[in-house]
Amino acid sequence: MAEVTEEHSILRVTDPDLAGALRECLDTGTEEDVKSAKIVFEDSDQHGSFVFRGKPYPLKVLNLPCVAETYKTYDDVNLVKSGDVGQVLVVGDAVPLEGPPGESRDGITRPMRNARERIFRQALDVEPEIVSKVEMDLLTILAGGAPPGMQFVDYEEVWQVNPETGVGEWVPATKQKA
Repeated sequence: MAEVTEEHSILRVTDPDLAGALRECLDTGTEEDVKSAKIVFEDSDQHGSFVFRGKPYPLKVLNLPCVAETYKTYDDVNLVKSGDVGQVLVVGDAVPLEGPPGESRDGITRPMRNARERIFRQALDVEPEIVSKVEMDLLTILAGGAPPGMQFVDYEEVWQVNPETGVGEWVPATKQKA
């Protein structure tokens, strides 16, 4: 018996007429109609064509800004993770706005629109000397010392409420004699 491999793909169709025809085919189409849909890559694994009912449409493979998990269920209650999807197949002439080369600007859902610009911000441009100085100061603090030119003063305070006014304030703690 041959082993069955399960593959997960996201097909984003930019042509509304083709999207409607595919939806109709999946809902009410014949098996022959469904089998007429093919994905063909000839020279490149990034560009190809999507053939539906004998008509080819341009296809482009784009990386998603983040990996999406896919799940399946057998009883409509319990979900089982069945794979990860990191790419989207975009069919049609109008390719959605592209981010960095070969990457989709948008994710799968509405909250992931412009994910690169909104969530994954650019690295800060900080001089290496400043980073090194801050690192040394943090290591000094963690070792129990103070950075050069500074000193730590430890004050112990207690919260006291004035019985006459009912207003509270922090006041320095006094050591009680034993």
